[in-house]
Amino acid sequence: MKLYSFLVLLLLFSCGVKAQRKPNFIVILTDDQRFDAVRANGNQTIHTPNLDRLFRQGKRFTNAHVVFALCSPSRAAILTGRYGSANGVLELDSKLNPGEKTIANYLKEQGYYTGVSGKWHVDQSPQALGFDFATTFYSNGTYHGRKINDQGNMVQPDEHCDAYCARRSLDFLQMAAGKKEPFFLFHNTQLPHMDDQMEWPAHDTTRAKYQASAMPVAANKDDDLSTKPEYLKTVRNRTQASVYGYPNKEKIQAHTLDYYSVITEMDAFIGSILKKVDELGIAESTYLIFLSDNGWMLGDHGFTSKVLPYQPSTHVPMCVVGPGVAPSVNTSLVLNIDVAPTLMDLAGMKVPAAMHGKIIKSILTGKQNGVRSFFVYEGLGRYGGAKPNLTVISEKYRYIVTYEDEKLDQVNFRELYDQKADPGEMHNLMNSSRYVSEVKRFEKAIENHLKEVVRPARSQ
Repeated sequence: MKLYSFLVLLLLFSCGVKAQRKPNFIVILTDDQRFDAVRANGNQTIHTPNLDRLFRQGKRFTNAHVVFALCSPSRAAILTGRYGSANGVLELDSKLNPGEKTIANYLKEQGYYTGVSGKWHVDQSPQALGFDFATTFYSNGTYHGRKINDQGNMVQPDEHCDAYCARRSLDFLQMAAGKKEPFFLFHNTQLPHMDDQMEWPAHDTTRAKYQASAMPVAANKDDDLSTKPEYLKTVRNRTQASVYGYPNKEKIQAHTLDYYSVITEMDAFIGSILKKVDELGIAESTYLIFLSDNGWMLGDHGFTSKVLPYQPSTHVPMCVVGPGVAPSVNTSLVLNIDVAPTLMDLAGMKVPAAMHGKIIKSILTGKQNGVRSFFVYEGLGRYGGAKPNLTVISEKYRYIVTYEDEKLDQVNFRELYDQKADPGEMHNLMNSSRYVSEVKRFEKAIENHLKEVVRPARSQ
């Protein structure tokens, strides 16, 4: 039998038949880019030509969300396919729990050449988390003159940190294209996150593309928060917004012009990567996933920043381009924790049962429209004074349970919004008897999340 198998393999080899190479993967993650900060998602004011072209080429998701809207937790969720309460990262600069494995670890074990370039915001080295190639800067800071760890050598280029790291991603792709093994590149931008002065400084030529008076303003900017938890009136999202001059219309428009301008510059940096993929002729063997680590509030409810469990904070742009992915739009719920299990499945690997994300390959190929009817947003970090919350987000509703403290045994406030009829999340439906059955269903979902995810992790 062994001799027979050997002869078959020898015959296949002699006939020129080769084992099919596993696909390559590129994940591009931007920072603080809200869902509508891409023209392809319906915003006719912003200029994002490269992203628009990418979004037209593949599957564009209009209902993509993150499971916690904060830099480090979102990155950890993408890397592990697991909730922060389980992987250990609920705060900025946190470490993954001992024994946690990332998608880079898994792919590297299967022979992938792995690389990361750009922002890094987990308190372990990229090498420890499975990356062969690493050119990264830590957390957030100045755009120019940033200290960058380039393959173990500290450099401080005068150019924009995202421009430098985009070029290093091109170098990685050039090297990877010449290797026999498939590759995985995780490219992370700082933009459109603010710089170390809490500003969005863009070139004057970029800013000239925009007019402040044409910038959109959230209809709910004057929300008095009377239907929301009392503490939100003094949370950082509100106090910092006041520093910026919110909810004044002109202040929000001026801020939005700055925000859009750095996104336009980011679009050009990302465009160089997309161009390189085409030049190397690897597009047909490469899946490219684009998304952001969280959304951003530009005066929505009078807020700035992210973290809070409202739509502008959790909702992100996302698209997938690759073999067998036809240009189309999908409206079902997909999450950042779906990235890792989906890549593993596309690579022909067994997905660990411990991953909380779902495989969305069936959506990509058009065989299925969606893989979930709701998910639980895990707002358990303490950034900016936010109280812990667990939020059920379905295609129609958003049910927010805010707790007094991290024990999660005393409810502070409940909110229910019909996202279809009330996209601004202004009308809290908790006092209406019409929604009792929905609330019971969502309470059960939170109860299950506590039982299956949060409490087991806390008991370890």
